[in-house]
Order: sequence, then C-alpha cells, then structure tokens
Amino acid sequence: MANSGDVLRQFYQAVVQRDFAKARTYLHDDLLFVGLFETYPNADSYIATLTGLMSITTRLDVRAVIAEGDDVAVFFELETKAPAEAVTLVAEWHKVKDGKIYHSESAFDGRPFAAMFAGK
Repeated sequence: MANSGDVLRQFYQAVVQRDFAKARTYLHDDLLFVGLFETYPNADSYIATLTGLMSITTRLDVRAVIAEGDDVAVFFELETKAPAEAVTLVAEWHKVKDGKIYHSESAFDGRPFAAMFAGK
C-alpha cells in the first residue's frame, strides 16, 4: 500500500491533469473537507467544487508534500483567472487511512475568492 505522501502526490497529479475520475479514487466516500468558505461532507461534493475551481485555474504547482504517518501537508501555488484572478499559496493538511484521503483542511488568503462565495 502506498504511503500517505504518495497518495497525496498521486491525487494532485490527477487534479493537475484534470482527471477528476482518477482523483476521486484517492478519496474516501465520507471525506470531510474543511475549507475557508465552505465545508464539504463527502468526496462527491468536494470533487464537484474542485472541478469548478480547476475550471478557472491556469496553474497548480505543488511545491512540497510533507508526510508523517497518516498526516500529510501539501503546499502549492494556485494561479487562477477571472472571476478570482490571483496567484495564491495554499497550505492543506490531510489525513489518510487505508490508502485514501478521509479528512482535509485548507488555509490560504481568500480575499481573491470571496466574491465567488458571497451570498452562499
């Protein structure tokens, strides 16, 4: 079985390639994703939102993946176009069990993205 760092690297490789079906295979069905603006209670709702985010993403450059046991941190630079034009450093903490991501939390400067979530 792949270690937790490998699981996250493979997940983000699929995301960068915009292969969301493959990316989904690295997520537990009951994934909980805690984001700056919203929390997603399962893998399908998270993948739907991630697909939307990637539609405005021009570049996602993974800078570092740091794993210790089941805990994995990833740092990546995200470049997006309108309606949230920005270059943003994103930090995420993930928990992996049985080779799949089951918990994620994201931290970043959300000011460029705030208008996208206004009124939700």
